[in-house]
Amino acid sequence: MTLAAAAACTVCATSYAETNDAETATAELPRVVVEASRTGKTAADIPTSVLVLDRSDIESSGAKSLAELFERKMPSLNITRTGAGNPALTQVAMRGWGENGFGRTLVMVDGRRLNFADMSAPMLSQIDLGSVQRIEVLHGSQCVLHGDAASAGAINVVTGPDDYDEHGRAEAHVGSRGTYGAGASFRGGDQESGVKYWANAAWDHSDGYRDNGGWQTWNAGGGLKKEWENGSFLRVDSFFNDSDYGLPGYLQASEWKTHRSSTATPGDWYRRRTAGANLSMEGVASEEVRLRLDAGVSRSKMKTRSHFTGSYTDYDPNNFWAPANVTWSDDFRQCYDLWSFDVTPQLMYDTEAFGLGSEFVSGASYRHDRLHGRTRDGMYYLPDFWGSSGITGSKYEYTRSTMAFFAQETLHLCETVAIEGGGRYQRAWDENTSLASPRRVSDMYAADAALLFTPFEDFKSYVRFSRFFRSPFLDENPYANYKAQEILRPETGWSVNAGFDWKIGYGLSTFADLFYTKTNHEILYDKFFWGTNVNAPCHVVREGFSLGASWEREKTAGVTVAYTFVDAEFDGGVYDGKDVPMAPESTLVASGRVWIWDECFVFGGYRFVSSRRAYSDFMNEGDRLSSYSLFNIGVQYAPDFLKGLKATFSIDNLLDRHYADCSVRGTAGQEVYYPAAGRTVMFSIGYEF
Repeated sequence: MTLAAAAACTVCATSYAETNDAETATAELPRVVVEASRTGKTAADIPTSVLVLDRSDIESSGAKSLAELFERKMPSLNITRTGAGNPALTQVAMRGWGENGFGRTLVMVDGRRLNFADMSAPMLSQIDLGSVQRIEVLHGSQCVLHGDAASAGAINVVTGPDDYDEHGRAEAHVGSRGTYGAGASFRGGDQESGVKYWANAAWDHSDGYRDNGGWQTWNAGGGLKKEWENGSFLRVDSFFNDSDYGLPGYLQASEWKTHRSSTATPGDWYRRRTAGANLSMEGVASEEVRLRLDAGVSRSKMKTRSHFTGSYTDYDPNNFWAPANVTWSDDFRQCYDLWSFDVTPQLMYDTEAFGLGSEFVSGASYRHDRLHGRTRDGMYYLPDFWGSSGITGSKYEYTRSTMAFFAQETLHLCETVAIEGGGRYQRAWDENTSLASPRRVSDMYAADAALLFTPFEDFKSYVRFSRFFRSPFLDENPYANYKAQEILRPETGWSVNAGFDWKIGYGLSTFADLFYTKTNHEILYDKFFWGTNVNAPCHVVREGFSLGASWEREKTAGVTVAYTFVDAEFDGGVYDGKDVPMAPESTLVASGRVWIWDECFVFGGYRFVSSRRAYSDFMNEGDRLSSYSLFNIGVQYAPDFLKGLKATFSIDNLLDRHYADCSVRGTAGQEVYYPAAGRTVMFSIGYEF
């Protein structure tokens, strides 16, 4: 560390002298605090790749949901849809994680976890895009400060107001296949009393691209924040979401290529209601010391139904054992409650240490999750030779309590060089009433070490090493032969990444990020070799890079091009050298807009995703899921004679590309497919005041 510090200080002296003499052509950008940093840092202060999309970026994209925005703007995110356009059935992963990759990417709203403790993906339909002020994406492990589910990175959606000005927004939209909805939001405050407030509500409905693929969502939320002159604040907010949708399921290869909008599961459905409240308070004890407390509670209630039918040949004992055709049906229903509670006190101390600028944060975190539910399974046979028809049911309960302690220190060796280090220790107490060994205690730890170099304004470069962990989902059971299994152990790993962000000036910026990740005990579902959820007995290696550039001139034109490459393979064991399923090697995103006149611009985009292995195809024996390219185009008009009015018309999947979002290798050795939505037209009109 001494040699590193000495070398860094040498760089400091040289670079600082150079930047004092050099003229800078870059425009100084607003220093927006990245709330996901948990320490009040801006993107320029964080030694990793950070992408921030503000309100203007969101509006210029023409996207109507968070899933659409991610597809159009973020090549570093692997987007998987199993509901042909349904935002509630969208999974988000990054950096080469495929199956259940959403469990390694933490999604938050105003710092509140959107990730569930069970195997459900974060429900992006909970977020009304019209109420979003900005989106922060931090690439690379964020486990030290955020704990579980942040192995690959973190996404934070900010909805609260940045100022006291009153703003309102109302929007309605209508589109293809019975899609329509509306939303409204309002925020403001009183600067004299230091009070800010906000509220939002939205409703969305669609018949869906596929049969039994419709959905309906309701969202509501709001909050209050009281600020004092010394920087202290108290914030409370609450949220509600009701998502109700059909489950169109998968299709065989012959079916999806000829009847891609059909379904083999016309009676399957899913409904989830989630509500909760959060409290954040921060007190300024002195110029150097701040104390903060974050707490939240939520409840998610789920109901689902799946209906299966089939036939087989049996032998009739009443007719001299003659062969007979038997039809069967299985009506499976499930409902459960998931309760979650968490509290995180922390201390932030900004001072000087050894004559160097120091930013120190430490804290503790306690979380409790309890999932309890029941199943009802009605099996019916016609004819029923053996009296097997009937209804069975079961109850289950999974719980987890975690206690963690974390600390992070940032030392500014000079104005251009900073080093960062931190660690987290976490203990988890798991209980699963379905297993013969129902309890497990796991000790986990994470660590970070980073170097940040900012030789001149609007440029940063970094090198970062991280160690991370992830606990299994509450219901991620080794469910083959339940009574012989134990609760899965946490997966662990380490990563290193290096890169730079440079806002060159004149509207031009560029970035690059290289990364290497190795995991141990990675949790995966292998239906072929082990026949269950397992901790993989080998390492998994992911290496790659992201790079991109953007340029924009106000009221003229703008363009962004970004590319991500990932090589994800098993390292050792029976799958040595095989590709990780559902992890595309290449993703390319391009978007742009051109002003026709001051009140109107046209926008468009392109997304390419390379071919991938199907889920569960660990041996790489099946057909690859084909690559695909998508185009979107649209126009937005904001007339000067009526300030605040905006009308947007857009077309997604412009060429009506026939493709599948994902595929799964079945036990029969053939792939089944989840068809994607075809061409979609949308018109929206909104008014801001």
